[in-house]
Amino acid sequence: IFYHVGSSDFEVISLADISFDRQRWLWLAIFMSLAIKTPLLPVHIWLSRAHVQRPVGASMILAGLILKLATYGFLRVLIPFLPEATSYFSPLVQTIAVVTLIYSSLTTLRQTDFKVLVAYSSIAHMSVVVIGLFSNTLQGIEGAILLGIAHGIVSPAMFMCVGGILYDRYHTRTIRYYRGLTQYMPLFSAIFFLFILGNMSTPLTLNWTGELLALTGAIQRSPFIGLAMSLGIVLSAAYSIWLYARLCNGSFSPYLGYATDISRREFMVLLPLVFTMFLFGIFPNIILTDLHYSVSTLLYQ
Repeated sequence: IFYHVGSSDFEVISLADISFDRQRWLWLAIFMSLAIKTPLLPVHIWLSRAHVQRPVGASMILAGLILKLATYGFLRVLIPFLPEATSYFSPLVQTIAVVTLIYSSLTTLRQTDFKVLVAYSSIAHMSVVVIGLFSNTLQGIEGAILLGIAHGIVSPAMFMCVGGILYDRYHTRTIRYYRGLTQYMPLFSAIFFLFILGNMSTPLTLNWTGELLALTGAIQRSPFIGLAMSLGIVLSAAYSIWLYARLCNGSFSPYLGYATDISRREFMVLLPLVFTMFLFGIFPNIILTDLHYSVSTLLYQ
């Protein structure tokens, strides 16, 4: 970009006239790096392995902050600097994102490690973000930003619940050993259920607002993409409900011993996440009001 423009200043680059052929090569090079970071199929395997190997604090930072760097790269570099190439490649990107969404959702249903399950659900949600970002509509891009923020709230909370609270007590991540946690950990089960609602994008949560706007933008761009995206959203509800039912419902598992409910420290970690998830879900204009002008400058006419 510096070779073609002669500057590394964002304002100068956004106003530069880069030829369409050069834009396409630059776009492909930048997109390949951001696709790994998102992650999109077929370069997504690293995320589940990274979450499994990391402690819960690192998993929360990875899901809440680091995965959003790709979203920032799309919004700050790829779309405004190379608009013609972005418009040209948008159908390809949305197709890859839809395949990633459905594939990762089906993969999530087959997981036996609850940390890997939450990691694959992160891949599914980030693919919805990508679909919204490349819809070239105001609703789609704003919905993608909202869903990125929502994922940064809900996914770390899920990792705290399964990788922090449950693993600290029972020292296993295998789902089949768990059952009936509601009997001994009712407060944990109630808070975990709220985050399950957020993970499956139930109304009044920020995830629902983000996915609704992203779906609206995707349908405006391509009804087929919107239909396929809806299938992925249904699958996200399926694996979220299955995870909660398997961990918390039924009689208490004979493989588990007695454990105390969540501590005050754990409760104070999760409480702000619950509060912000519902606050921004009920009042999304707190975020949207400041987005309209900035997002409108990203639209390719």
